[in-house]
Parts: sequence; C-alpha cells; structure tokens
Amino acid sequence: MPFPIARAAHWLPIIAAFCAVTLVALHPNISSIALMLVALAQLSTLSGYRWLTYLLCSSAIGLLLPGFISYLTPENWVTTANWQALVSWAHPATFESFRAPLLMTLALQLSALSILLHQRARLGAPLLLVATLLLIGLQLAASSQAFTPLLRYEADWPSLLTLGIVLLGQYLQSVQHWRDKHCLTKALWPACGLLVAVLLLWEKLHNEAEQTLYQQVEARALQATHQLSQEIETHLNAMRGFARIWQLQTTLPTSQQWTDQAAGYRQDFTYLINIAFITPDSVIRHVYPINTPNLSLLGRRLFDVQPAGRNVLEPALRGQQEGSTDVIELLQGDPGVIHYFPVLNAQGVPLGAAAMAVSFPMFAETLFAQLPAEEGAVRWHDGTKLLAHHGDATLPGPWAYDYPVNLLDKTLTLSYQPRWEYLVSQLSRLPTISLVTGLILTYLLYLVLYTFQRLGQQHSAMQNSNIHLQQEIHQRSKLQQEVEWLARHDELTGIANRRHFLEQVEALQGVRPISLVLFDIDYFKRINDQLGHLVGDEHLLFFAQLGKSHIEQYGGIFARYGGEEFVAWLPSHHQPSAFQVADELRQKLAASSLSHADGKPLTLSAGIVTISHPENVDLARMMQAADEALYRAKHNGRNRVECGERNTTEGA
Repeated sequence: MPFPIARAAHWLPIIAAFCAVTLVALHPNISSIALMLVALAQLSTLSGYRWLTYLLCSSAIGLLLPGFISYLTPENWVTTANWQALVSWAHPATFESFRAPLLMTLALQLSALSILLHQRARLGAPLLLVATLLLIGLQLAASSQAFTPLLRYEADWPSLLTLGIVLLGQYLQSVQHWRDKHCLTKALWPACGLLVAVLLLWEKLHNEAEQTLYQQVEARALQATHQLSQEIETHLNAMRGFARIWQLQTTLPTSQQWTDQAAGYRQDFTYLINIAFITPDSVIRHVYPINTPNLSLLGRRLFDVQPAGRNVLEPALRGQQEGSTDVIELLQGDPGVIHYFPVLNAQGVPLGAAAMAVSFPMFAETLFAQLPAEEGAVRWHDGTKLLAHHGDATLPGPWAYDYPVNLLDKTLTLSYQPRWEYLVSQLSRLPTISLVTGLILTYLLYLVLYTFQRLGQQHSAMQNSNIHLQQEIHQRSKLQQEVEWLARHDELTGIANRRHFLEQVEALQGVRPISLVLFDIDYFKRINDQLGHLVGDEHLLFFAQLGKSHIEQYGGIFARYGGEEFVAWLPSHHQPSAFQVADELRQKLAASSLSHADGKPLTLSAGIVTISHPENVDLARMMQAADEALYRAKHNGRNRVECGERNTTEGA
C-alpha cells in the first residue's frame, strides 16, 4: 500500500472514533451510540483485537435491531402504542425520537457487517460498503426535500460526516485486498445497479405512502369542516323558522308556549345553551331549557349585562334584521355567539327577538365526536383566541390542517392536528419491507455472481492447466519417442543401431535358414583423412540409406554396427541367396557416385555366415564367423564377398 494511503488508513479510524465519542457526549441517542460502537470496532480491527471487534459490532447491531424491527412490523402485529409503551420507561419523548432513523439504521448495520466480514470480497464486503455510501447519499438528498415526512429517515449531518469517515477508512483498509480481482468487478456492477433501483423505488414508494396518508387525513378534516359549516347553516335556518312561528299570533308568547316550541329545537341542537325571548326593552322574558343557570337570567336587561351584543340586538328588536354577535363570553361562562332573530306578529309589528346562544365547547363536542379523541386534536379559534377544543393533543404529529368556517358574516378557523401514534399506525409498512427485501436480494445477487465468476475463473484456470498439461504430456511423449528412437537408431544415418538390431534378431531366431552379413567400407579412413569427416559422414549416410532400402527389399534387417561397419540379418535366406543379396549391394555401391580422393570408386567388403539347423542361434559365434569371412575378403583384395563355413555354430 502506498505510504500516504497507509497513513490515511491508520489515522481515519482514530478521527472517526473521536468524532463519534464527541457526538455521544453532545447528543446521546441510539444513533450516536451505535455510530460510536462501529467506529471503535473499526479502530479495534486496525489494532488487531478481533474479539473486541466482534463484541462492538454485535452490540451496535443488537442496539439498532428493535428499532429496525419496529419499522417492518405490521400494525396489527405490534401496535405503535405498544412500541411507545415499551420504551416509555427509558425515554420520555416519542418512540420515533428514541429509535434511530431508518436509513441511518441500515447504514450502521451494513457498516458493522462489513467490518465483521474481514474485508472479504467473496462474502460481499465491497457491496456492503457501496450500499452504506448510497444510503448516506440518500439521506443527504432526503434532508433537502420540501415535504415534511412523518417518520425520520435521515440522520443529522455530523453523524453522516462521521459515518463517511468510518466508511472511507474501511475502504482504504480493504482496497489493497480487492485489486486485480476481475470477478469482484463483474459481480459488483450488476449488484450496484439493482441496489440503486431498490433505493429509488423505496424513495418513490415511501413518499407516495406518506403523501397518500396526508391526503387521507386532510380529507377527513375537510369533511369535518364541511359538516360543521352545514350544521351551522342548518341550525340558523331552523332558528329562522322558529322565529317565524310567532307571526301566527298577535300577542306575546306565554312561557308554556315558548317552552313547548323550544323543546323540539333544543333536542335537535343540544349545543344551544338557551333559547330566549327578548322583549323590546332587551329584558329576557322566557328561556329554555329551564335550569338553574338559565332561570337566573330571567328579567335581566341584556343592554346592561351584555353590552357587547347591543349593536346586533337593537336591529332585531326593531324587526329590521337578524344578526350574530362577535365571539363573546356568554353569561353562562363559555365562549360562543348569540344569534338574534326578529319576532313579528301577523301584522308585522315587532314583538321582540328570539336569542339562540351557541356554546362553542358544546358545539365542538357534539360535532367532532366522529373524530376519536385518541386520533388527534381539533381546535376552533378566532385568530389567537381559542373557542373550542376536542381530542388528545399529546405527542402531536408533524402535520396540521387549518380551514375557514363561516358564521354568518364572521370567519373562524378550524385546526386539526392528528397525533403521531395515530398517523404511524395508519402508515403503510410496504415501502420499508420492499427496501429491506431489495437489499437482501441485491446481496444474494452479488454472492451468486461472484461465486459464478470465481467458478468460471477456476474452470478457465483448470482448462488452461489441462491444456498446458496436455502440451507437456505431448512434448514429453514426443521427447520419449525421440529418446526411444535414438536408443534404437543411429543418430548419423537414421537406420537401426546395434541395440535395435539385436532386439529384432531375438525376435527372428526361430526362422531357418538364416544368414548374417557383415559389411565394411574399404579404406574409409582415407576418406576422413583426405576429404574430411564431413564428407566421410555423407558417405556413411548414403551407404546406410542404400543398404537399408536394398536389404529391406529381401525382407532383411540392416543396421549400423559401428564406425564404417554395417550388419544385415536375412531370415529365410540360404547362403547362395544371401551371397547374391550382399554382392548386389556391393555392386550398387561401386556403381554409385561416391569416390576416394584419387577418384577411385567407394567399395565394400562383406562376410556371410548362414545356419540352417534347428538349434538355438549363438549370435556371438555367428558374428565371429562373419567377421572372419570379412577378414578373408579384405585379405583377398577387398571389394568382394566371402562366405563363412556352413552351420557355423558347429564348425566355429
């Protein structure tokens, strides 16, 4: 490893461990603690403490495991409320703030696994590092999105920076083990392509899931707002009808008449604190329902006790127009509004006004019952002034919805903020399950491709080894054949040597008659001395080929016996026949173009011995007899063929 890279690989784990410990000191949470364990595990790997590395990595994975399971577990298996109750003893806030973000959880677990794999490419360590890097990049991209997510998927930038340093240190420690591994590259690229597709798919699915949930909750809140507006319009129309009833009589309504008519309306609109008849001098003459707080209002002059509504009450008492007060504090103590409707007789003469006091708390409690309290909080307010409240406001979610509600000529605001537990319980787990499943499939794809690539390389290496082995065997076989050929043949002339000649003689010993011919080139030494050894070798080669082709025509064997001596074995040839064969060879040589330095033709002398009895052949005695015959041929003038005694084994 180059020196700068080696130094960086040494110092980066130390820097990462320092940063992780600092994060834990400043912001102690599950994510920072797991990050510290992973950084210390990498540092222990660099120091050679493998047992400590296993302990730290296992602790990091185990610490993140409950939160990881909670992201995957369907709501009907373990509810979010159960998860919240499980961690409430250790963390006072929400379970979401207790567990590590999903992408950071996966990144830390993959980083810890890559450390446990000892940088082994065959076990998928390179893919785990790439997956961790892509998860870090996805968190950086997710942190810049405009949509407020329900769940935390990304960590803060100091944690991401520290994990990036850990990842860089792991790469520098591992890259030297991954160089020149072609199977790694061929397996990693397809797996990385699938990994990117999995992450993009998850990004799309989880955004769609949260946006769909956001729209569903918004639709429920909008429906509640619409029902509220309809209810307001309905009870206003009902009160107008109530006021017009008294046009059928000319006198003021009695208390019993007022009670009988108001009872039906109060039964339909229970949030009306009272329905009162106001005389032209603003005195409360009749009131319903008849209870202690309402009875205490009888005879009281509204211009005095509730001057805030005078500007609306006066036109109604004069029979001019209906109206509603601003949001005021009712005489019963609740915030609300009072609707005033003119009461006229049959001749159109004003008799007074009908007052309907609407309590906002009772109104909200009645209308918002369709929104269970545990799902969230509904607030009805006029600007900053809270008019009514319904539901549970603890642990609110990140989403809030505000809608205008018209109350005659006034516009109020209805706000709905669902609780975090309710939103999470409604959120689909499919995107997270798809992400984890995709990561597992990507890892398996890498392992399969890497294994096939290694098997392919091993198969190619084995094929190459087999080819080399076959070539070596062929070369050795060829060399062996050459060695065997050289062992049986004369290197200069290419014909059989003495060894091969003796082997063939052994095979033909049972043939009778059989003749042995010993040849010797006459005065061959003169050729070497006068013409040189190169010419002498050419003469030997010519005579060898001439003798071989001639003797083999007669079914014999021709071999170089040594120097300028050659020998022939002629099975099934009597002495006259053998003599004729040898003499023909002598004549061919003499008639050839070979000559001595003085121009005289090259000649030979030969000695022949023949046996015909069935006894075993004594080759040594035959060679001796043939040599003696050859000696006589040389003694008698050379260039001739002499025959030894018949049945040489007996006469010798």
